[in-house]
Amino acid sequence: MDAIVVDIDDTIIDTEHRRHAAWCRVLGREIPRQEVESQGSWEILRKYAFSNRKVWEKFWMLTLCIEEGGADLIELDRPIPNASKVLQNWSKNYKLIYLTGRTENMRQLTLDELRNFDFPTHKADLEMFTLNDWMNYFSSQSSAVETRSMLFSKILKRYNVIRVVDDYPDFFAAYRQHPVPDKVGLLRRKRYSPQDYLANGATRVVENWKKLSVQ
Repeated sequence: MDAIVVDIDDTIIDTEHRRHAAWCRVLGREIPRQEVESQGSWEILRKYAFSNRKVWEKFWMLTLCIEEGGADLIELDRPIPNASKVLQNWSKNYKLIYLTGRTENMRQLTLDELRNFDFPTHKADLEMFTLNDWMNYFSSQSSAVETRSMLFSKILKRYNVIRVVDDYPDFFAAYRQHPVPDKVGLLRRKRYSPQDYLANGATRVVENWKKLSVQ
């Protein structure tokens, strides 16, 4: 069966407000929200916490709802315009697979959020990281790209993936290893350029979901 793989965070759901709140909480101070969109977690850590790795890990534990209070921040998420309409349309003809770095403990929270934002979940698959995947990442035993590639390979054993959509350029290094004809980078202009996606293996870059509504 033909399938389409779609990332969740900042591809179909805007998590900027949640990440900003998480950073403010773990840092114990207010920081400009625009920096969360324009800079990566390591850049923020260097600027505000002197590269304190424990602060970085605590941020991720809060964002992944493992740290107490993380689940309360989910209500700050917002759907990205036009994404649900496009996915509803695609789900009529293709198997829809959500591939996310969120951990298994967030499965029900994630499904509830997708439904609340009118994203199709009936007959869709939700592929998630395990807590152990993140522990390996924290200890530098594996990278997020390696784990992403492993999950993506498992999906390809079950389905004929014709398209993948993601907002993070580095993940296309995992996707480019496989013969997926349409690898779509959803541009985050405040942080990346189109070339960042194309250089890592994206076949095209779009500025918003409206550009994909005719697919």
